[in-house]
Amino acid sequence: MSEIDRIKKKIHEHDSKKWWGDDFDVRFYLISKIKNLKNKAVLDVGGGIGIICSEMDISNFRINMDLSFEDLKTCNYKEPKIQNICASMTHLPFDRNSFDCIICSHLLEVAKSLDIKNQKAEKNNDVTSYPTVEKTLEEIHRVMKDNADLYLTTPNNSRYKSTKLDYYELKKALQNHFPKFLLSFYNTYPRLSKQNRKFDLANVIPKLTSKLRNSNKIRQSLLKKDLGKEMNSVSFYAEASKNEDELK
Repeated sequence: MSEIDRIKKKIHEHDSKKWWGDDFDVRFYLISKIKNLKNKAVLDVGGGIGIICSEMDISNFRINMDLSFEDLKTCNYKEPKIQNICASMTHLPFDRNSFDCIICSHLLEVAKSLDIKNQKAEKNNDVTSYPTVEKTLEEIHRVMKDNADLYLTTPNNSRYKSTKLDYYELKKALQNHFPKFLLSFYNTYPRLSKQNRKFDLANVIPKLTSKLRNSNKIRQSLLKKDLGKEMNSVSFYAEASKNEDELK
């Protein structure tokens, strides 16, 4: 069984409704980046049923935090070695400088949606900012230790044309809180038809290529560097670090 199939099977066993929908979703790439971390204090903000942090080495102290009590119950039952806490992304119940590693996967788009619903978006220098997105990143920054790392994924609105974050919104939000970050576009193959999945090249090409190449290499090839301008992609992948020199 391949790595993707194993994780996919785990998701369906935990809760089939939580399946990511794509064998080459950016969250598989995220898992490949964090699976070798050891002896870290890790917080997964909005971790749901705990799939991502369950893939980390058991030497890590892993906390799965979410607002859904049902998701946390699932994680607690299926992954008993993970600690679960029910809390809001805008009010993390932890002291300053608590974690070596923060995971924030497919959560910021939820924060943006809340601000759109509550009409809290703010226009500033042609880039719209969202208070809940800003507060979430502020809280994440607060609980990170000196030189801790943030691993972040979120869908790219250039593809979905809905309430996801666009390139400029995400980049500005990260700049507001992190002096060091690397932003990348993940899976830039176009969708030629919204109605027919067979014409979604972002789904079709990686699957076809996987018959000839190693899946890890395919995931790596789907990552495109930020060259300072917007690009169509399925998702964003970002890594950010907290610089001890800028701590208060």
